[in-house]
Amino acid sequence: MTGNQHLVTGATGFVGGAIALELLRRTDVRLVCLVRGEDDRAATARLHQALTHAAEVYDLKDLAPAIAERTRAVAGDMTDAEVATAAERIGTVDAVWHVAASLKYEDRHADEITLMNVTGVRNVLALAKALGEPVFNQVSTAYVAGKRTGLQMESSPEDTTWANNVYEATKTVGEQAVRESGLPWRILRPSIVIGHSVTKGATSFTGMYGFVSSLLRFKRSVEAELGNLLSHRHVPLISDPGIECDLVPVDFVARNAVSIGVSGELGRIYHLDNSASPEVGQVIEEIFDLAGLRRPRFVTSQGMLTAIDKKLDEGIQFYASYMINGKHFDRTNTDGVCGAEASAFPMDRAVIREFVEWYLDRIRQDGRGSAPKRADFAYREARTPQTVG
Repeated sequence: MTGNQHLVTGATGFVGGAIALELLRRTDVRLVCLVRGEDDRAATARLHQALTHAAEVYDLKDLAPAIAERTRAVAGDMTDAEVATAAERIGTVDAVWHVAASLKYEDRHADEITLMNVTGVRNVLALAKALGEPVFNQVSTAYVAGKRTGLQMESSPEDTTWANNVYEATKTVGEQAVRESGLPWRILRPSIVIGHSVTKGATSFTGMYGFVSSLLRFKRSVEAELGNLLSHRHVPLISDPGIECDLVPVDFVARNAVSIGVSGELGRIYHLDNSASPEVGQVIEEIFDLAGLRRPRFVTSQGMLTAIDKKLDEGIQFYASYMINGKHFDRTNTDGVCGAEASAFPMDRAVIREFVEWYLDRIRQDGRGSAPKRADFAYREARTPQTVG
């Protein structure tokens, strides 16, 4: 893969930025990125700032020259029905990496979520066709599996019946649009994306970090009203502690995505998850410990919660399905390209703590006591197990 150009959406985001850096690190391609901005110059400045920050967080500062020399942005919005007209400023591309998406999930945001995750996909598909029908790599989510439990295959959901929320439903419809587009395609499905496997750093704070932020808010709220009650009490939490919590480092996602983009067969779906993921109970217990709370008491129903407990339950409502609907993901297609070892990142309690401690240190450095600025935005706008752009 040398000497050509790829288009990336969501390159200023978490997963999109990591994929862009991996493409710069492992290939000679030039990247043109669709980025919101007043004009191409402003969009490129925003792109370079985001990628430089990500490179610093992931200890990839040596990519600074490549960021400056091999990336540029074209100002555009994937929700704009006329975005395909940007093709003239983009030029010929060999591949599209569509990563940008809305990570909101609540019904009250249904129109906005659909605009981003369904209409937006269709608009980018139209742009791709205007660019000469390149390979279309669609980043979706492993959680199109919805309420299904057990082994989830690298295949297409029949419909949106099993979706837990609007986010999952729209990602399913987005996948369908890609498969029916007539373009050569691959669908890439990350699980719950966390920070870098070595530095533990992240550039966005949804998923596991949103859960931590919700817990800290709950703690502060109870302490303000009831003092040190929580220091004497094991909060009941609706969860099945023995099921998998499929946390996957962002660099593993990017590395495997690019490997698949280089040599993976077209017309296939690929799970980008962690074959050595920890149990839900281990993750939750370590988060509670580091938040200064007693480990929770795992329960099975709402009837076992008090009015105080329901405050926490409401605050983590999005995560509920990921704590009770046990599932694991088939990786036949991914392993066939990357090798089984490429998806294995063992996470014992000590490793879990390293990721959470990095986030808590970031909170303390920011001096806000709850979450970094982008995490506050994430809590309000995008409480989701996956950040993709």
